[in-house]
Formats: sequence, C-alpha cells, structure tokens
Amino acid sequence: MESKLRFPIETHDLGWKYGDRQILSDISLTIKRGCFYSIIGPNGSGKTTLLRNIAKSLEPKSGSVFVENSDVTKLSSRSMAKRLSVVPQNTNIEFEFTVTDIVLMGRSPYIGRFESESSQDIEIAESAMRATNTWHLKDKRITEISGGERQRVIVARALAQDTGIMLLDEPVSQLDIHHQIEIMETIQKLIKNRKITAVSVMHDLNLAAQYSDHIILIDEGRIVCQGRAHEVITEENIKRVYKLDSYIMDNPVTGKPYIIHVRKSSS
Repeated sequence: MESKLRFPIETHDLGWKYGDRQILSDISLTIKRGCFYSIIGPNGSGKTTLLRNIAKSLEPKSGSVFVENSDVTKLSSRSMAKRLSVVPQNTNIEFEFTVTDIVLMGRSPYIGRFESESSQDIEIAESAMRATNTWHLKDKRITEISGGERQRVIVARALAQDTGIMLLDEPVSQLDIHHQIEIMETIQKLIKNRKITAVSVMHDLNLAAQYSDHIILIDEGRIVCQGRAHEVITEENIKRVYKLDSYIMDNPVTGKPYIIHVRKSSS
C-alpha cells in the first residue's frame, strides 16, 4: 500500500516504435504522489507519446508501465478510467452539450450501460465544477463559452472522474496568458487540496518552471535529465536540447528560474 501511495506511476525501460522509427527508448520513471510533473522537450521529442503510453492509449512495445502497482497492459479500459483521467490537448466539442452534461461524462466509468447518474454522481460533478470555478456555467452550452472556460470544464470532467492521477497534454498551449495562469493555478490548487498527482506535457518552459514540483526533459525519445526546476532549466540544457542560447535569472517573486532571452545558437 505504501508503494502505491508514494509512486502511483512507474515506467521501466519503456520503449515505443512507430514502424521502424524508435520514438521512446529506455524511459524509467517513478512519479510521486501529490506532485506536479512537467514533461518538456522539443517538438517530436516523444512527450505526448510518453503520456499516451502511461494512459494506455498506446501500448508499450518494450518495457512496462505500472499505474497504482498494476501493469497497464493487464487493465481494462474501465479499470484504467477509475485510476487516471486525461485532459487532452484538443478540447473542441461540436455537440451542444451543457457544461453539466460534459462534467457528468467523467462519471461514465462508474455507471452501468443502462443506468442513469445517481445523486452521488451529480454531487461529485457539482463538487468538481465548484473546485474549478465552473459551477456558474453549469447550464450553458459548451459551444457558448470561451476557450479558457472550456478548458476548465474539461479539467472539471477529469476531476469528476474521481481518480488520483490526472494526465494533461499541453493544457494551456492555445490560451492567452490570463487563462494560462488561471488553468495552472486551478491545477495547483487541486494537487494541494485533493492530493492528486498531475503529469503534464508543457510547451512553455517558464510556466513549467514556475508551477512544477519536478520536470522531465526529454529529447529524441530519451530522458536528458529530470529534477527540480533549477536542476533542469539551465542554459546548458536549453542549448543542448533546443539549440538555443539563453539567459536565465531567478524570478524575483517565486525564486524559480526564468528565461528572459533566447536566440538560435550559433554552434
């Protein structure tokens, strides 16, 4: 039980190939409970592929992934959905569901095929909406609200799934800075108040540095380094992986590393 609580996600020598192309190689991770992990790296480095292997939307070609001490290849889709929730990169929804309908979809793993939502399901959905500041939107159509509001609704849906793990694929990449901070602070509060474990693919290095407990830097499908922000967000690592010269200073408010100037490396 202690191992389950401390390391809800583990990967061992994880590898994944697309045809003859090796996308991930020898990825070994232990993800601690109640922390925010960011996965960073250049486009095409394997970030989203790693997240999808953890979520079991892709199955490992070699090595293994364990979620709450269980090999994901031996878990049913319903069982996985009770262990972890996913916030996808694309949150566009064309059908005119209400916000409440969308959030209640997070209860699907607990509802039988011919059953309706119980009063408990509705209470959990309401709690998720209140936690993500979307309760006031409950009767609006998902197509009528802003991108930032929709993103919070999708987080609420994942929260209503009532799992200890949340995976997020670039959750703020299509939002303006106001909504980016709003979403990141919402996730941070959920981690603190509900002790969930969050693992997110991040495009913005400054946001990753400010909000992460632990950062995993990958390049060409391999882990380059991992650790706290100051250990990973360095001028040397940025030049090595992103091929950029950079200047990094400590944020005067948070003390976290902050990249204030980058240019293409001449080397």
